Amino acid sequence: MRIVFLLTSLLFAACTVGEVGTSNNTGTDGGMGSGSGSNTAGCVDRITPAGEAHPHLAGGTSNAGLNCIVAGCHLNNNLGTNAPGYQFAGTLYKAGVTPLTPNAGATIQVVSGAMTLKAVTDKDGNFSFAAGALPGAFTATTNATACPTLTPMVTQLVGGNGGGAGANSCNLCHTTGAGAQAPPITM
Repeated sequence: MRIVFLLTSLLFAACTVGEVGTSNNTGTDGGMGSGSGSNTAGCVDRITPAGEAHPHLAGGTSNAGLNCIVAGCHLNNNLGTNAPGYQFAGTLYKAGVTPLTPNAGATIQVVSGAMTLKAVTDKDGNFSFAAGALPGAFTATTNATACPTLTPMVTQLVGGNGGGAGANSCNLCHTTGAGAQAPPITM
């Protein structure tokens, strides 16, 4: 009897994997985990085909891997030509692949309190969240996902009302070479 109960419980628990999010997996929606103070969003299916790479007028590339929250680009109080302000932005790469290869169509989730923000990586692995997406001071957990994989960020994001160049630019910390605080974001 106990074995039947355990197997039935496992079956019902397995049925909820991957049901988080909206049909296009962008914007703000629910999907919060449960438990004592848990702020974990579930895995989200990969979007195929991935969206077109983020265009840049200067250079004509997507600038994958570069810090884009700087003056004259996507810094909210000093924007470039036709450039929206970003609160968070970065590049996701495939894990274990050399050279670094974009991880297209994956979802990046930022969870703060009862709010879950989602962005889908474009064909060059870039993602961004609009300036002001999380207003005021906050702490947030972050993960990258494409079911069945869900890779959490080891530390929390901490934000306030503003910040200077590079504030919340994932590629400022997650980079290669001198000054790198963490390796590039991979999943």
